[in-house]
Amino acid sequence: MTPSISKTPKEDVSQQETSQEFKFIYKDTEYDCTEYAQKHPGGLHFFEKMKDEKSDITEYFRTLHSKKALKILKSFPKTQTNLLESKDSQLFTTIKRKVKHLFEPHWPIEMTILLVSFSVFLLGAFTSNPLLGIVLIGINQNLAGWIGHSQNHNRNPILYKIGTIYGGIVAGLSSKWWNRKHNLHHMFTNNISKDEDIQHSYNRWLFPLLFPKWKFDSLVAEIGYKEFAYLAIHWAIITQQTWWVVLIGHLIAGFLTAVVLVGNHERETIFEKRVDLPFLQHQITATTNYDYKSVISMIFMGGMQYQTEHHFFPQIPFYYLPKASEIINNELKKHNLVIKYSPIWQ
Repeated sequence: MTPSISKTPKEDVSQQETSQEFKFIYKDTEYDCTEYAQKHPGGLHFFEKMKDEKSDITEYFRTLHSKKALKILKSFPKTQTNLLESKDSQLFTTIKRKVKHLFEPHWPIEMTILLVSFSVFLLGAFTSNPLLGIVLIGINQNLAGWIGHSQNHNRNPILYKIGTIYGGIVAGLSSKWWNRKHNLHHMFTNNISKDEDIQHSYNRWLFPLLFPKWKFDSLVAEIGYKEFAYLAIHWAIITQQTWWVVLIGHLIAGFLTAVVLVGNHERETIFEKRVDLPFLQHQITATTNYDYKSVISMIFMGGMQYQTEHHFFPQIPFYYLPKASEIINNELKKHNLVIKYSPIWQ
């Protein structure tokens, strides 16, 4: 005999999901964000993670969100006002004021990068020379990943839209899929229970599979959505090349990119539960930089040799990170805060 299963009406499920309150502090004011929880791009799941993490989200909010998002936050009901803003928030504000001029994209650089990358992408897909195809596909996939990463972090609306299209067609990656998981990484850096970017094996033999895995995840995430069209264009172009040339190029690019990313985080502190550190100290503890300054290293590392500065202000385009690093480190020294440097391979 089949047991009966009681079903809860959809409206009751919705009420259950929002039964908990979500109140967060921004600077000197506490806002009730409960009604917005299910509308947020990160979803209710994100709000639950953040509620478990901390109540003062000032620096975490400012590091990722746009002016439009701040207006939305300030439209919520205020539950407490005239709170004492933390010293860490004040220090973050001081540093941000000094680097804010670096947030806006340099359009000649952006357009040049896009043109070069798209040209390399097409040459790699259509060349009849297998060795050249492998090299070009590998270079482009590595470069396109970093370009898309930088553009999707930026909150300039035009560049963000360009990054979404570029990332889908040239890199073969979904910006929606990437933003959902990667923004969690910035909010909960190296928290093993919340940071999905570090919830995987670090076996080096898996490094080459990074881009094949990301591309598969992107396709799955975009089935039935607009960005699937961009991914379809990508695959229509890249499959003009011989399959094994495409595969080897992706494996090489995956290995090179994974070496950079894993070194930035794997050897640093892993948090088992919540992170009881102020924002700046959290990022310094969970990340490390590489001591490479050349233009070539900027291209092939996508500015991730400045990983900690990037985590402070991910909206800064990668080509401005060297300038930002000088300003940021000068301010950190005044407060006895020091960014770590490590070898890229250990």
